[in-house]
Amino acid sequence: MVKILSIDGGGIRGIIPAVILNYIEKGLQRRADNPNATLADYFDLVAGTSTGGILACFYLLPPLPQQESHSRYFAREAVDMYAQHGKDIFNSKFLRRGVAREKYSAHGLEKVLKNCMGEATLAQSRKNCIVTAYDVTERKAVFFTSPQARLHEHRNYLMRDVARATSAAPTYFELAAIKSMGGAALYLIDGAVFAGNPAIAPHPFVFGKVEN
Repeated sequence: MVKILSIDGGGIRGIIPAVILNYIEKGLQRRADNPNATLADYFDLVAGTSTGGILACFYLLPPLPQQESHSRYFAREAVDMYAQHGKDIFNSKFLRRGVAREKYSAHGLEKVLKNCMGEATLAQSRKNCIVTAYDVTERKAVFFTSPQARLHEHRNYLMRDVARATSAAPTYFELAAIKSMGGAALYLIDGAVFAGNPAIAPHPFVFGKVEN
């Protein structure tokens, strides 16, 4: 049996799946009698779009040295991230004026993602993952997958850049201009423009098989 966790988009409402998944993780810890168990220990694949993509990256971050848990964060820390830093991401101080401008500067979002995710790359993801985005230059869907990242340097990106790209909601944040570890540049917006629910996306990744 392949166990898949799929997390929808929804902006700051991402705190809702974060709270639900925190309850699930606590239940799994009690059942296993292991307070260090994390969500990533129980899923083979995690998929996310937009704010769900941020959560997917958050749950799959590799541990820091000397950590007792297998993942960098527990699910409760994702709840804390939204509760404590939501105001930093959607900060009225950075509110932009004008019909043709994005509503918020991406500075707050990028700062939070960098502080949380550091230099971890997609290839270091604890389990297989799929995170969606949309390429505005090629006009096509983009699927960030950890198996492809492990095989090809030009498919390997910083996890914070993946999270930034999948959550670059049009009219709210400017597009994300990111580069892979191999130097491949992409210009991306929120994956929710084509797949609010990543489980229904016709992605090229099939569990156990990776397209080049």
